[in-house]
Amino acid sequence: MAGRATIAGAVAASLPVAIGLWLALRHGLPPIAAQPMLFALQCSGAVVLLALVPGIEAVAHERLFHRSIDPLAGADSPRLIVNQRYIQNTLEQLAVLLPGLFLLAHYEPDLRLVAATAILWTLGRWAWWIGYHIHPLWRGLGVYSMFLGMVVLLWGVGRFGFELAGWAGVAALLGPFALIELWLFRVLRR
Repeated sequence: MAGRATIAGAVAASLPVAIGLWLALRHGLPPIAAQPMLFALQCSGAVVLLALVPGIEAVAHERLFHRSIDPLAGADSPRLIVNQRYIQNTLEQLAVLLPGLFLLAHYEPDLRLVAATAILWTLGRWAWWIGYHIHPLWRGLGVYSMFLGMVVLLWGVGRFGFELAGWAGVAALLGPFALIELWLFRVLRR
């Protein structure tokens, strides 16, 4: 139970900072005049370069210069294992964020929302990575990036559903997801 409390504390500490920073970016960035889909693609490239590629490079450099050059020798350091988990988790989170960025750019005319989301998500991935290196439970410092990606995707899919069939379309697309979430919470709490 102490582990859950530590992660919850890290999330609780970082969430207000993340919300404040997102709002500051959203209102503080200059207006962005760009083609929305191209801008979403550019932001996607930036988050991949800044959030995923450094983790890949960290693993590659450690393998090159340490005993873990043979990945089957069992010589992986705790640092390397954390970096591998960071890469895996970041790949998973990118699969949630990237379509959300495109949907946000499509439906929201103020592209500062897309930029603020991409910047804050990247900062969250860094906080998750650094926190994990301090102690696995401190990865909660960057968990807000997971929430951010999911919220943006849910909002975009909800807008798409509304565009298709009004509130019935929203319910048809978001309802099954909500039911799966409820089922997972129920089953995994046992």
